[in-house]
Amino acid sequence: MIETIYSNENGTGGSTNRVQPSFKMPKNIRQVGKVNGNKKIYVEDYVMTFIKQLTGEDYSQCKVAVLIGQHVKADNTRNLFISGAIEVEGIDTAGDIVFSNDTWTNIYETIKKYFVDLEIVGWFLGGPGYLLEDEEKIKKAHIDNFAGQDKTLLTYDNLEKEEAFLVFENNRLVKQDGYYIYYEKNEEMQNYMVDRNTVHKEEEKYEDRVTKEIRNVIQNKKPAQQDDSKGITRLMYAAGTLLAVIILIVGAAMLNNYEQMKNMQDTLNVLTQNMKNDTTVITPTQEAKKDTEKDLVEETIKTVKETDSEEGSLDVEVLPGNVEPLEKDKDKEDNPKTSGEEKAEEKPENNEVTKADDDEESTQEVVQEEVKYYTVQAGDTLAGISYKLYNSANYITKIMELNNIENVDLIYAGQRLIVP
Repeated sequence: MIETIYSNENGTGGSTNRVQPSFKMPKNIRQVGKVNGNKKIYVEDYVMTFIKQLTGEDYSQCKVAVLIGQHVKADNTRNLFISGAIEVEGIDTAGDIVFSNDTWTNIYETIKKYFVDLEIVGWFLGGPGYLLEDEEKIKKAHIDNFAGQDKTLLTYDNLEKEEAFLVFENNRLVKQDGYYIYYEKNEEMQNYMVDRNTVHKEEEKYEDRVTKEIRNVIQNKKPAQQDDSKGITRLMYAAGTLLAVIILIVGAAMLNNYEQMKNMQDTLNVLTQNMKNDTTVITPTQEAKKDTEKDLVEETIKTVKETDSEEGSLDVEVLPGNVEPLEKDKDKEDNPKTSGEEKAEEKPENNEVTKADDDEESTQEVVQEEVKYYTVQAGDTLAGISYKLYNSANYITKIMELNNIENVDLIYAGQRLIVP
């Protein structure tokens, strides 16, 4: 025995309170999932097609619809048959889901037009899964608008492509394990879908016309924008070229100054070494050459000082003296003689020797004028100091000899090193 029943709750989205016509069980039915208990849900295939089309691939918001159908009791089982769905527009699903009086008025007018003799049996909420996770907000909307044990909620996750039916039990929405899909002509739902699509197509045509006009305006302005863009590109290209030229000029100047300083330093080192090793008697020709070399040394030292002051010197401290005396002077200190003997030995045989001695002393004074020191910084190595001062590793051995360093890795921060 099949008995047609209806809900008589007085909720906000309450029933139409009409006695339903006789119901005939559909012949083509497909089960989805496992159906248990004394409540069964049947949904017509056109309804499932509509709600999936309604949600589409919009992952920014949810869509809302009202489910239309009837309740049928058969063999102590309460059966819910859903044969229609009406889209509800103007619902802000981002906040509280509220059905206003105008919303309900539009719903009832659509029911009266397309689904005569049917009632509201629940609602639909579809969208991306992350917007369907607020259970408290959804439960509140269900209680406020679709109260009653016979009302159901159909959800559809358009990301996972999964639908689910929920019923209100024990003060919470409980997901049903399964449901049935049935197939019939369902002219009411077909008519609603056709009329709705026609309205939406007209709206889309209107939106397309406006869009085309906007695109035409943008297209007309595009040449001017392209000209501006080309001008900016040319300006940026010219500025980049000028900057590259400036960098090349500055780099060449710095490299040239560095080469000059390095050549002068090498010349000074060679001349100083030659004067230290020269202990022979100087002939008049050699005397003139020595004077020339002396002048060259003094001029070179002066040039190096001026270059360091102009270009910015490294962290090298110049202190006076501490150059060891020549072996000849050491012998005099080790073997003192009487004043008469000293005078006899010191008497020059000719004026040339006297001049040579004077020039040697003058050269030694020039050499003894300056001794360069470098203060070791944290993280310094002898190789790093050599590269920092001379841009070469050839001075590591010289620095070790001047400072009596036996282990090339044994230096410490704050140590003062004599440098060439």
